[in-house]
Amino acid sequence: MAEEGAGEKKHAPTERRLRQAAERGDVGRSQELPKAAAIAIFTLLGLTAAAGLGARLLDLFAAALDQAGTAPLSAASDWATSAAVALFPLLALLAAIALAGSIASGGWVFATNLLMPDFSKLMPQAGLGQIFSGHGFSEHGKSILKFLAIGGAGAIVILLSRGRFAALALLPFPVPGAMLGIALQTLGIICVVLVLLAAGDFALQFWMHRQKLRMSDEEIREEMKDAAGNPHVKSRQRAMARKLARARQMQRIPEASVVVTNPTHYACAIRYRRGGDRAPLLLAKGVGLLAEEIITRARAHGIPVVQSPPLARAIYRYVEPDDHVPTALYRACAEVLAYVWRLQRWRAQGGMKPLPPKPQEGEIEISRWVR
Repeated sequence: MAEEGAGEKKHAPTERRLRQAAERGDVGRSQELPKAAAIAIFTLLGLTAAAGLGARLLDLFAAALDQAGTAPLSAASDWATSAAVALFPLLALLAAIALAGSIASGGWVFATNLLMPDFSKLMPQAGLGQIFSGHGFSEHGKSILKFLAIGGAGAIVILLSRGRFAALALLPFPVPGAMLGIALQTLGIICVVLVLLAAGDFALQFWMHRQKLRMSDEEIREEMKDAAGNPHVKSRQRAMARKLARARQMQRIPEASVVVTNPTHYACAIRYRRGGDRAPLLLAKGVGLLAEEIITRARAHGIPVVQSPPLARAIYRYVEPDDHVPTALYRACAEVLAYVWRLQRWRAQGGMKPLPPKPQEGEIEISRWVR
């Protein structure tokens, strides 16, 4: 029972799941809404502006019939072009309305995976599976409902207008206006039914799409884990970040002025350029094997390595690479840097070799400025 409860899809889809479904092209799109919008607008145009368009087409066709048999063959191309120009605004408007209705029902989705051919749909069992699936039965049911609703609405309008139809038979000659009025009235009622059906289909598609994307307890937990970050992945990312940071530190060691050590457990590479740095800058730090690597690289580049255990421990503990040392460590750093400058002068001018600063014991108290 516990396993069944864990697999039961009882949770509404999250925003992340809906976004992933949209990226795959899986959206709850109503096919009836754009159709109903196009038919309704077409009928509205028929009730308002169709007379002008009809008059232009009537004149065009009348001219074509009048010149039939006498006009050259090239005139047919001109007639077709004129008819296309007359109909193009209406057809373009209908296409724009259908596109807008489709976007309104399911949003704008550009999924390239839907363009890939799926040959499995050519198999007979796939087609039968779609026909006899729940989605297939619902589509068939909607088709039957549309047929009954539209046919019933049209039949009712015709039944209520039977007197007007009978009056048409008594006219001495056909009256297009009267016939058009009855036809447009019938189409208007049918459009209202189509809009109601489209609204119902839109709600149904929205509900079915959300039902399909509902999530179980396990899926919710997995999504929360992915959103928060998988512990193994985060651990690997931290390891990679440490590796990259270590590589960057090693690349900056040649810039150092001195490396302060503990003497072997800690190593901190410091740079101070008179007139360039406002305070000593930490370039790299390490402990254990990393400290040994820093010392080895420093010696390879001829950078002095000075033992100052309290200073090395304080810098390692409270200063990060690319940060300046705090004022509480200025004096200790100045003693080390003064020795480095005397050493450089001795190497350049000779004389008595300077003695390194005497290693001190204890800790440097800097808790007052930290944090």
